[in-house]
Order: sequence, then structure tokens, then C-alpha cells
Amino acid sequence: MAKVKKHNRVLKVADAAVSGYLKRGYDQVDENGKVVRRATGGRTVALLEHNKALDEIESLKAQLAEAKQAAEKPAAKKSTKKE
Repeated sequence: MAKVKKHNRVLKVADAAVSGYLKRGYDQVDENGKVVRRATGGRTVALLEHNKALDEIESLKAQLAEAKQAAEKPAAKKSTKKE
């Protein structure tokens, strides 16, 4: 028997039925309530959350591009002369 959870509802279901519950928005959880597999459907995201996530993704992409450019520039070598 597997446990599935959606909001505050926790159900024990047959292992064969877990995929159906995942499609309906339930997460599979272990005995401690920690998520083992996330739902694959049946969920909606608020537009505000979606837009916030898109903004964060764009910001992170820009930071990654800057970091790649900085890593590609060869470091200035210090010249040492032996006398």
C-alpha cells in the first residue's frame, strides 16, 4: 500500500493505483509525509506565481551568461622575471 496526499487529505491506495492519483494531483508520500513523487497533473498555478517564476528564470539566465563570459576571459598572467 502506498500513501498519496493532496492538500490535507492523505489516502492509502494500492500500488497499482498510484499513477492514477498522480494524474489527479496527488503527491506520493512516504511514512514520514515526505514527498516521494510529485503529481503529474490536476494542479493549477496562480498567474502571479507563474510570472514571478518566469522573471526569476530570466534573471538566472542572465547571471549564468555573465558568469560564462567571465570564465571564458583568460586571466591576466603575472610576469615574473628571473634576475
